[in-house]
Amino acid sequence: MSGSPMYSAVAVGGAVRAAQEARRRAQLAERRRREQARARERARLAAERAAKRAAERAARERRDQERIAQAQQRARQRAQVIDRNRAAERDERIAAFEEQRRAAATQSLREVAGLITEVRGQADPDAVFDLDSRLASLRTRILLSPDAALGAAVEELRGRVVALRRSGSAAGTGADREQQLAAVERRLTAIGHAGGELDGPGRDRCTELIGRLHTCLTERQELRFDALLGSAEHELARHAAAVARAEEQLAAARRAEAERAELAEQAELAAELERQRAETAAEQLADQLAEAQGRFEVVAQGARDAAQDAEDFAETALREQLLAALERVSTALAAGRGEPALAAVAELERLLPAAEERLDELLAAHEQRAELAQALKEAMAAAGLGFAGGEDVGQEIVLLFERANGATYETTLRNDESGSPVLSYVVEGESDRRIRPERGEITCDRTEALLDHVHELMAVDDYHPGELDWDGKPPRAGGRSPEQRGRTA
Repeated sequence: MSGSPMYSAVAVGGAVRAAQEARRRAQLAERRRREQARARERARLAAERAAKRAAERAARERRDQERIAQAQQRARQRAQVIDRNRAAERDERIAAFEEQRRAAATQSLREVAGLITEVRGQADPDAVFDLDSRLASLRTRILLSPDAALGAAVEELRGRVVALRRSGSAAGTGADREQQLAAVERRLTAIGHAGGELDGPGRDRCTELIGRLHTCLTERQELRFDALLGSAEHELARHAAAVARAEEQLAAARRAEAERAELAEQAELAAELERQRAETAAEQLADQLAEAQGRFEVVAQGARDAAQDAEDFAETALREQLLAALERVSTALAAGRGEPALAAVAELERLLPAAEERLDELLAAHEQRAELAQALKEAMAAAGLGFAGGEDVGQEIVLLFERANGATYETTLRNDESGSPVLSYVVEGESDRRIRPERGEITCDRTEALLDHVHELMAVDDYHPGELDWDGKPPRAGGRSPEQRGRTA
């Protein structure tokens, strides 16, 4: 017989169903065991990451504290540098002032020495000797340390020389001029010692003019006093203005220096904040990648095995889905993208259990087909048909049997949409095939009887194939319901 295939739906007995149910329960337990093991491994990795993060956080806090201490040290060093610079500037101003005072005192002493020369030989030698001694002492003071009282001492010596030259004549001044001189001195005192640092030459000129005013009062040089008084007042005004400008410039310089220091500190703070932000982002990314890598390693091999099993069962869509999920994780990890890697791993973790459940269903169906194939081979052998080979093709098993007369029976074992097993036969070489064109019927009584006998022999293994059916099979008396027919294709 050759032509369209013959079909038979196979009913499974209670013992086989019980065994299959036991296998399904075992598969479910194994899936749960695997998933629990993965969950424990994920929890272990999460605990390790948490401990590592805590250690890194503690280390980062220590580093931050060290950086803060270093920043404070740098701030102190900047303040010390500023103080040293200010001290150096102050020392330079003092040195310049001292030099100016020394020069002014030296000039005044030259003038006094000239006056002493004028009275030498005219005045008492002892008095001149005292003046020379005092002059020498003042010259020594100029060389060693031109202190603030030096100018007054020089002017005091000048007054003594002038008095000696006038042979002890009394020097009287008007009360108004004394008051004017006192007012000038108070104005100089009000400017303060800072005037010597900020405007040394101006202060020296003021001091010199005041000394000359004292001399004029002593020598009763009223006209000279009045002329010098105007010069002294003018010089005092100029000196006060110069000191005010210098103080303002000094204050402005200090403000600028403080602003520069503040800007430097702000820039350093901004750089530190940016560094901390970048460091935190880098640590977060590293943690995300480490988590994704760890979780990926938990499921990667299982997903690869599942993809291979899906290929073996010809589940192309499931295989491609698993491989695509694996590729997304690998690509994100290779690119160093933390959040996409975590999302891809989470997707793979959701996909794998569902894929394993589907593969367990396919495996159960395959085992069912394999057991059915073994029962069929034994029944065929008992009926006199030899096994000529077979192959497992995706979700089908194809077996080839031969009879002694050369006829071949190619048998395909598969499952229908409900999961029930179905046998289909393609018979070649049998001579009992009869066609009745007028009725559209095909009969093959001996072939049908042989296969019915084979099916009866399978009952010993608790498999019960139903009635054979094929296209063109004539109905039996009384007809057949669809449930009675074996065809399910």
